[in-house]
Amino acid sequence: MPTLSLITNVPKYKVPASFLSDASKLVSEILKTPESEISVKIKTGDPMYWHNNYSYCGIGSLAGVGIYGFEENKNNSFSIYNFIEKQLGIPQNRLYISFVDQKPSNIGVQGTTLEEKIL
Repeated sequence: MPTLSLITNVPKYKVPASFLSDASKLVSEILKTPESEISVKIKTGDPMYWHNNYSYCGIGSLAGVGIYGFEENKNNSFSIYNFIEKQLGIPQNRLYISFVDQKPSNIGVQGTTLEEKIL
């Protein structure tokens, strides 16, 4: 149930129509997780200010269970940053991505928790 979330000041009309589906495929590939378990969201047009200007920038997160470590985050970061720069025009030095390793007991799914579903 990995989730890629992004908030950016890029206007909605500048986001390619296939951005969400392409991002879902990317996350599925890099995490080796079925695409049916991936969710992606983007919030566009948010007023943002980064290092003394209003140029395109963003903040995001990739959250999931047990899929992170130093090497994994480094590789995932490389792939995600390249994708976002190419798709949205956000320079890599104007984007932060947080990798959030979640506990299965802290994720609600189908009226229970993920921990209960996987036991």
